[in-house]
Amino acid sequence: MCIERNVLISVLQNQHCCLCRIPAVFEAGMHTKFFLLLYLIILFSRTLCDARCYFRPASKYGCLSNRNLYVFGAVWKTEDCYQCRCKMNAMICCSLVLIPKNYDRANCVGLFHKKSCSIRVVKKTNPDISCKVYNGIG
Repeated sequence: MCIERNVLISVLQNQHCCLCRIPAVFEAGMHTKFFLLLYLIILFSRTLCDARCYFRPASKYGCLSNRNLYVFGAVWKTEDCYQCRCKMNAMICCSLVLIPKNYDRANCVGLFHKKSCSIRVVKKTNPDISCKVYNGIG
């Protein structure tokens, strides 16, 4: 997505925009804050669209996940197959599951195995026979 700076400024200065406080950044000459805000919007919009990773802010004591407090630097696996890392500014969790994308969907189906955090693609008529998978996302 490529937007010229003047176009972006005019859009942000529109009174009907939900980000109507943004133009003050330009008046004060603080371009760094604007680009930081824009980066955060893009970062979180990508996170909402692609559920492979998610972020949560950390507290001053560490990261809270499923009522457990993890110290900074800790790495753990959740019950729903995410690997999480506790950093000073955020907890970052990414999926461990490789999602098969290119296979014979008419004759095959993916079976999720929670214990191994994997998806096995097998024949619909006989789950003992594996199907060929050409690529996946993970």
